[in-house]
Amino acid sequence: MAESPKPCTPGKREMMLGFLEVGISAFGGALPWLRRVVVERRAWLDEREFTEVLTICQAIPGPNVVNCAVFLGTRWHGSLGGALAFVSLLAAPLCVVLALVTAHQALGDVPAVRHGVNGLAIAATAYLTAMTLRMARPFARNTRAWALCAVAVALSLGAEWSMGWVLLSCGIVGVYAARRRWL
Repeated sequence: MAESPKPCTPGKREMMLGFLEVGISAFGGALPWLRRVVVERRAWLDEREFTEVLTICQAIPGPNVVNCAVFLGTRWHGSLGGALAFVSLLAAPLCVVLALVTAHQALGDVPAVRHGVNGLAIAATAYLTAMTLRMARPFARNTRAWALCAVAVALSLGAEWSMGWVLLSCGIVGVYAARRRWL
């Protein structure tokens, strides 16, 4: 695997354009696009740092991608950067969703539209799965990390724990395991 470029801090304009790109491109879920823009295209974060930021942002209330945008914007440019990242991320989707809601109210009962929406849901699920596998790359050869991942899945699906409890419990185990140099 090729070495990732060294992460860099974007300027305000570049940051706004990056989050605008995420907002415009994020059909079926913004998280894969956020990762693609922030890690792969613009190299503002490396894979591990992206995963760490996402983990923090999942542990707090609100949409993960919005939390990440505000978190990163604030990190890079203070409160103004957080606000600019927020607006840049959400401006285009707000316009699109208002148009789609209007269209769906008029055409939502048409069978072809219903079937199309089901197809979009399948594609979005596949895309999110692919992004999840990309995020797992830093841990690919660590069987203990995969075991902790399996526990998190079991707690989420089997025990139906909320994301906060899964992150808290697995985070505590992760700290303990890292201190023991198991992860």
